[in-house]
Amino acid sequence: MLFLSVVLMLVSIVLYLTVVVDMFRKKVWLGFLGLFLFPFTFYHAFVNYSGNRKKMGTALIVTSLLPFAYLQFQSAAGEKELSPFFALANENMEMECKLLSGLMASGGFTFYNVQCHPQNLNSVNYVNQEELISGYQENFVKPIIEDYRSTFGQIEDKGIILIIRSPSDLYACFKIENPGNIVESWGSFEQCG
Repeated sequence: MLFLSVVLMLVSIVLYLTVVVDMFRKKVWLGFLGLFLFPFTFYHAFVNYSGNRKKMGTALIVTSLLPFAYLQFQSAAGEKELSPFFALANENMEMECKLLSGLMASGGFTFYNVQCHPQNLNSVNYVNQEELISGYQENFVKPIIEDYRSTFGQIEDKGIILIIRSPSDLYACFKIENPGNIVESWGSFEQCG
């Protein structure tokens, strides 16, 4: 379904640009208005579009709203499904976790971006990126895997990208597939995911 949402977003962009081109053909200032202020483009699709107004307007609305609705639904479902894991991580490891925006699909799994902040973050010393990742995996990720398996890990075809930000603004990233297998780990100076 995530793949379908991406395809619908791309179709929506093409339809949007088609309507904007039609607006430019009518008047240049109208085209610029449609290019930068999207409500005017939707209005134009229903009222002043040169072709079939009803089909273009409906297609533009549907291809724009369905992916947005799907992402909102998945985000709400993820928040609900992950909340028991967040509570256990906070209780057992004093680790505050929160769901970030964005989804990723890979290998039939849907991954949520989860950022965690352990209270004892400064207890892990590291010199380079490899030491950071191995230290965080040993001290923070492995201890919460059992909590993960007993809560969110029981949901099929899902997983998380666990993000832990170090004091040096380096991110340690761990891709965890259900039921709780760490399949990849890496470091990044930008947000993982």
